[in-house]
Amino acid sequence: MSPIDDEPVPRLTPFAASRVSFSGNGSFAFPSPRGIPEVGLSDVLAARRSAISGEVNLQLLGDLLFHVMRERRKGPGRFGFPWVGRASPSAGGLHVLSILCIPFEETEQVGVYDPSSHGLRLVKDPATIRSANEDSVNLLASAKAGTTLQFIADIRFLESCYENGGSLMWRDSGALAMTICMVATSLGLTSVVLGRTGRDLLNDVCFNDRFLGAGAVHLGGSRH
Repeated sequence: MSPIDDEPVPRLTPFAASRVSFSGNGSFAFPSPRGIPEVGLSDVLAARRSAISGEVNLQLLGDLLFHVMRERRKGPGRFGFPWVGRASPSAGGLHVLSILCIPFEETEQVGVYDPSSHGLRLVKDPATIRSANEDSVNLLASAKAGTTLQFIADIRFLESCYENGGSLMWRDSGALAMTICMVATSLGLTSVVLGRTGRDLLNDVCFNDRFLGAGAVHLGGSRH
């Protein structure tokens, strides 16, 4: 990946890359999503703070992922791929970040969120990822429960459209993290942005070298 301070430049003739599709190790479907509570923006801004708490309810986790990641609109893109409109902005409308859900609870599934099916593409080695994540989150935030949303960047897709795309990946990561935190607050969940890339969680069993860890947010079950 290019240094973060190199100026990004769109490629006039993009490389022949395509959006990644996670095949996974089976799938898990979330309950049907519900609407966001009618809470004013000023109330959400006033209530938002970094905090940890307990286990995250599956319904609320699914609701959050749906509202953050759903494709609200789509159109012809400048790079030969459709641009996609989501709640969080993204360079070129590419949305190269996916979300790997890693719950602390061993009874819950570990997988990459798929907006098209509102479910998870399950990973092949959940125990190793869960254990490494627990060690990291405990060190960074002293959390003993909850669900981590690890960002995974498809760097090959990004670099097929932009030279020096490193800063764009981190811009997208920050925007996605803040969107998650705002939606979490509106749903009554706690959230804290973690100071890590998450690179060490993406082992060769589940992810190849086209993916980079690009930050994470840890969710908890209640703000109260």
